[in-house]
Amino acid sequence: KPARQPILQGLVYFPQKAGSDATTSTFQTTATTETTPLPSPPTDMKPKPQLDPYSDILVLTAVSANHPDGPILAGAKFPVADVRFPFQFQMFQENLLINREGVKEAWFGTASSDGNSNKMSGGVAATQDVIIRAYICPSDAQSFPCDAGQVKRYAEGIAKLITDLEGMGEGDVIRAPASLAL
Repeated sequence: KPARQPILQGLVYFPQKAGSDATTSTFQTTATTETTPLPSPPTDMKPKPQLDPYSDILVLTAVSANHPDGPILAGAKFPVADVRFPFQFQMFQENLLINREGVKEAWFGTASSDGNSNKMSGGVAATQDVIIRAYICPSDAQSFPCDAGQVKRYAEGIAKLITDLEGMGEGDVIRAPASLAL
């Protein structure tokens, strides 16, 4: 039986535990890489709510990078008590929220008009980058992901779609893992 292939994957971590310098942040663009100092926090900023490692929930969601405010396409949740950070995750077809309106069409695309109903095109899976968001929410949140006022930690990263690398066949794609610093 062949191994299941993940549709999305990534790493969620706490930067202060990763041994990196927390005073700088690196941003990747298609043309250059630049390092910029992080802005100073406002003086009236509320402290982050305390994490409860015994009852908090880590929630992962995936949306199209072309439609970041669009529907959540896939998701997963884990009790923080069961997670060891840094946390490497994989999402599979089962994580797709197929029962939600528009998700199946958004992820897989629509049947092509050449008469071949088995050929799908234009879906996020084969043509777009995906934004993966990580939330740490209290276990008593009314919904997941929890409302902005309940979020204890938040991060987002991009699972880039890579095409046209030397040695790849025509139409082959690789989805790079996302990195999410809580």
